[in-house]
Amino acid sequence: MSPYIFIPLSMLIFLGMNLYNYKSLKNNLILSKFKWTLRVVFILIFLFEAAYFIAIKSSPLPPMIYQISIICIGVSFMLFCTIIPFQIALFFINKLKRNNKKIAKFIVDICIILGFILYIIVGTYNANFNTIITNYDIKIKNLKTPLNLAIITDVHIGEFFQKEYMASLVDRINLLKPDALLIVGDLVDLSSDEIGDFLDPLKDVNSKFGTFMVVGNHEYYHGIDGLINKFKELGIKVLENQSLEIAGVNLAGVYDITGFKMGKFEPDFIKALKYTNPNLPTILLTHQPRSLQYLHKDVDLAILGHTHGGQIFPFSFLVWLNQKYIYGLYKINKNMQIVVSSGAGLWGPPFRVGTNSEIVYLKLKGE
Repeated sequence: MSPYIFIPLSMLIFLGMNLYNYKSLKNNLILSKFKWTLRVVFILIFLFEAAYFIAIKSSPLPPMIYQISIICIGVSFMLFCTIIPFQIALFFINKLKRNNKKIAKFIVDICIILGFILYIIVGTYNANFNTIITNYDIKIKNLKTPLNLAIITDVHIGEFFQKEYMASLVDRINLLKPDALLIVGDLVDLSSDEIGDFLDPLKDVNSKFGTFMVVGNHEYYHGIDGLINKFKELGIKVLENQSLEIAGVNLAGVYDITGFKMGKFEPDFIKALKYTNPNLPTILLTHQPRSLQYLHKDVDLAILGHTHGGQIFPFSFLVWLNQKYIYGLYKINKNMQIVVSSGAGLWGPPFRVGTNSEIVYLKLKGE
């Protein structure tokens, strides 16, 4: 979508959300005494949100303003999602007798406040303090030797997560003692000039065969040329529409489909898989699940990210419509499986509901 459509459309959507949230809360029996305070709060929230969207086509926001703006976006969405089901309940409550209706509305109004607070607490905890290890045991045809792979995707090193978080991920990866680390795009939300030493912990990854990666859509937004060079300087093998043999498998990787829109670094699945050894199983790294529509033949296993598992439920329904596969292990057919990770970091609002940040640990065995 063109930014000239996306920006005003997004602003209208969030203006509507804030108006709806304000109207609902000013009639809340608990909060109705604070109508002017609520009005000021929602005006400020929308101004920060508008600043974020306007900055997409102008100069970047100062870090503190960016963080406040992105938090406001999350708060508006989560409050809207909290209010909606209770408003549906109120529709039926209005059919009750007068006395019962007042009591029921009071209970609903309390539930809206408590539900929103819980929503925020759970979202904050999952996003910032609950990175998990997700294990999969997967059988693959023609795999002669078991292979253990650590996978991270969508770390989004930038305004919220920086060197300390990257170091914590590397420490946990090293405890797994993987044969290789695979990074499936959206590693950073900064340009190569802005990264500094944030990614230096990746030099300390201990694995038998090294670290391999493909780029995601966010690398395109921050200068993909410089970032690929930066990744290579760290000792990472960037798979650029190519494959190589490691540990008895073909490991292939392609650029992200954002390259089609950008007109550079376009994915080429045919080129990436052209020279794979037909006697070995093939593992493909590609960032977005919907990129599989360009896959011209089956691979044994595809590893993907991008979706964040939906990040904030119920936003996951929109992700499903866009990407088809949201999270987990899928058996596509008798020859092909895919794993979609929810990512080790987050983008946008620093909340996760219905999903966790994760490091994926694959234990591959032959059938």
